[in-house]
Amino acid sequence: MEESVSREIVVRAGPERVFDAFTDIHDLLSWFADGAVIGRHAGGNWGLGWYADEESEEGYQVLGKIDVYEPGSRLVVRDLTFSTPEGEELVGMRLSVDFAAADGGTRVTVRQEGLGSGPGWDGYVAGIGPGWDRSLADLRRWLEDGTKLPGR
Repeated sequence: MEESVSREIVVRAGPERVFDAFTDIHDLLSWFADGAVIGRHAGGNWGLGWYADEESEEGYQVLGKIDVYEPGSRLVVRDLTFSTPEGEELVGMRLSVDFAAADGGTRVTVRQEGLGSGPGWDGYVAGIGPGWDRSLADLRRWLEDGTKLPGR
């Protein structure tokens, strides 16, 4: 079982603009999550939530602490906990996002570490790579075309 997953994409926007898309609530709600609480500094909270479906008040959430906050360069969130509507909690992950000027835009590299194994982890680990692929494509559409997620 993989202990980490990495993905990268080049987006036609400057590094600081792309960094903001990961830390500004308006941006996050446009391309990534249904809800967000972000403390935009080292030591701040980085919390996101997603409804399980349109008919439910139940959902998924991830919460961690910002360890590195370097606008336009690097964002690291430690002690990530992913919670499910069923009450499962997957703890101890780390998310690193690096931003570098490249090809007239920004190369975004996402690395999620600390993935576990076992019953609660199997589905999460299987979906995290494809989930980041889809989310980074949504990020590109948001920053390059202004296309928000449906319903936003």
